[in-house]
Amino acid sequence: MTDRRPDSPQPDETPMDVRQLFPHPDALADVEREARARVQLTHAGHADTVTGTVRLAHEVDDDAEITELPVSRRTLPTALLDRDVWSHRISVVVHSAGFHLARSPRYAGRLGYLSALGAWTELRTACNYLLARDDFGQMIDETKRGNYGADHLAQLRADRRKEARARRRENTTVLALTGFTTYTTALVTLATVWGMGVTAPFFIPAVGFLAACGVRELGRRTDPFEVFEQAAAAEDAPLTDFTLNQALRKVKVLGEEQIAELVGPIRSVAINACEATLKLPSGVTAPRVIAAHDALAEALNIEPGWLDIRQAGHPNRISMWIATSEPFADPRVSPLVENPERQDAWNKGVPIGFNRRGEVVYLKLRHVLALLGGMSRTGKGMLLRSLICGLGLDPRINIRLVAGAKPGEHIGYAPVCATFFGRRPERLLTLLKAFQQEALRREEYLEKQRRSKMSEEDLDQYPWEILIIDELKQYTGKAKPLAKEISDLLEDLAGFIAALNMGIVLSTQDPDADTVPRGYKSNSGARMATRTGSPTQTNAILKEGATGNGMRAHELPPERKGLTILDVDGLVGVLIRSFIIEDEAYDGAAPIIAAGRHLRETVNRAPGQFFDEIEAFLLENTGLSSVGGGPAGGGRPERPTAAAALHHSLLADLLDIFEARDNPDRLRTVEILAVLAEDDPATWSPKALGVREDDEKGWASKGGTKLSEAITEELGGTGRTLTSKEWTKGGRGRGYYLTDLRAAAGIAPE
Repeated sequence: MTDRRPDSPQPDETPMDVRQLFPHPDALADVEREARARVQLTHAGHADTVTGTVRLAHEVDDDAEITELPVSRRTLPTALLDRDVWSHRISVVVHSAGFHLARSPRYAGRLGYLSALGAWTELRTACNYLLARDDFGQMIDETKRGNYGADHLAQLRADRRKEARARRRENTTVLALTGFTTYTTALVTLATVWGMGVTAPFFIPAVGFLAACGVRELGRRTDPFEVFEQAAAAEDAPLTDFTLNQALRKVKVLGEEQIAELVGPIRSVAINACEATLKLPSGVTAPRVIAAHDALAEALNIEPGWLDIRQAGHPNRISMWIATSEPFADPRVSPLVENPERQDAWNKGVPIGFNRRGEVVYLKLRHVLALLGGMSRTGKGMLLRSLICGLGLDPRINIRLVAGAKPGEHIGYAPVCATFFGRRPERLLTLLKAFQQEALRREEYLEKQRRSKMSEEDLDQYPWEILIIDELKQYTGKAKPLAKEISDLLEDLAGFIAALNMGIVLSTQDPDADTVPRGYKSNSGARMATRTGSPTQTNAILKEGATGNGMRAHELPPERKGLTILDVDGLVGVLIRSFIIEDEAYDGAAPIIAAGRHLRETVNRAPGQFFDEIEAFLLENTGLSSVGGGPAGGGRPERPTAAAALHHSLLADLLDIFEARDNPDRLRTVEILAVLAEDDPATWSPKALGVREDDEKGWASKGGTKLSEAITEELGGTGRTLTSKEWTKGGRGRGYYLTDLRAAAGIAPE
């Protein structure tokens, strides 16, 4: 990242290592891709092999000898060393060779015609020259027509004979006749001795000469004639600048005299696709070319889905990606299956599929509400599978998963879900109320901070809450219990939670106009539609008028499951195919979820390891826990185990006790026991602990010991501790500090 050579003198100041600005590997990868993209837009049009490449500190061997690039790489143009460029060039050459070889009989006939025409033309010309008929012939004809007299005619004929004798004695004529005679004699001799098979190649110079004479004669006649056809004009021809310009003129984007110039060479970017960057002539802009997408695809003899046009840098430059076969024909396995590594869902998004160029498409849910819909068995569940697996690999996210039908399909996700249950409208309504309460708590925090929305820096104190409701129609459909209450709360939450590091993803199949609350849909910034059953369902998922704008999810081919139309900021109307994570032959998501669980446990962010405001609300109002799918992990809320109950009630009670007293810095153990005894005298009262009611010291001793043991048991395995402390300032006492309690509950300091 510096312009100094390794052997140059060291500067006075140590240069800044810009890698420190990008602590996350994904950020470095983004910088590399952006740098390469910018280099491709320079006048050279090629990305070199160094720009944007950042080597991490652990990848560099301090003892390794620094070597320079080979001379060939430093002196030759990058295009000569680019495999993708050569792959495309080879395909062009191979196609041209095959194209012309298949037409060789046709070419032979055309060359024979040209040679015969050239032979006749040259023989006639030679005779006219040797007999002086060219100039004198015209004069004699005019004399005959004008009746100038027999003497004048006889004189012209005599002059012609004299001129003809002189021409036949010229050195050029003698040499030409000698050369013709010698060539003819040699051919006859070879044919007699060796046969016509050996003699045939020696006819090539004569045929070539006569064919050239024939072409010249056709030029004089102005007759259009083509010997060799354009290989680039064939329907199956690889992409060339000729092909592109011809297509652009055909659709009237370019005028007959205008030319779109290639910026750099054409590259093969896939087995069945290539990419070219074009500089458009003055007056022609990228939006104009993009608007002619369908007509241009027809001109190129391909399906509209096989062509992708993008603006490349500025309005007079475009990038064209062209496939020769269906780019979505073969499904692809999610990259998370091979590399279940930590994801940066906030900045990069979650990998959900690939576009027609084969590029990975990342869905960003930052400050966005999402809607996913489509018919059954169209790939909607697989897309949701990729989304949940990706979110599970980012420990900063609390996943709240609610299944409307078949909760058993989602049991595998339970280990990374802060909340998971299925087909319980009452509990969903309570969960939405908990979401609402948490949103109001975060709003109050922002008011104190004098800020309008939360950012990535707030995730330590306020984790990213994402609520996923699958099969929404089971909760908001007609005649469903609590449908109106649930819809009203969804609309209310959609109006303000996106800025609070909170999001909602709704998934539904066969939606009607009433399935998705109107207020939620109008505030959703990410909509995804797999194949639907009708234009009405397409508009219900995407937006009103989506079908009129070309987003026809109901016309997606049923044989290619996973095809999805995205209506997302920056990807409006983009067609993708979702990744595959096997769930029939074996549970392909299991290793990903296991990796996500391990990742969360290492940072104490696994379900049950931290204080959860939302689950505490659910437990308080229902008495049941759904942390990680409930105590059994199957999505059935049940009474929590002793440790889980302490986690959700005891720490919550301690925090409530502090809050009820305006959050003092510390509270004595006796003061805490007094409040606990009021709520649960059978556990915390002096009588229950076996001491007299007037023995405050004994109560504090036995009650404090039991409280400490309960806290230690509840925090077991989390890596956090909470112990009482003694103080003398402001009066002697022993108890708990609020900062210690917050830390034990997993709440970052304010």
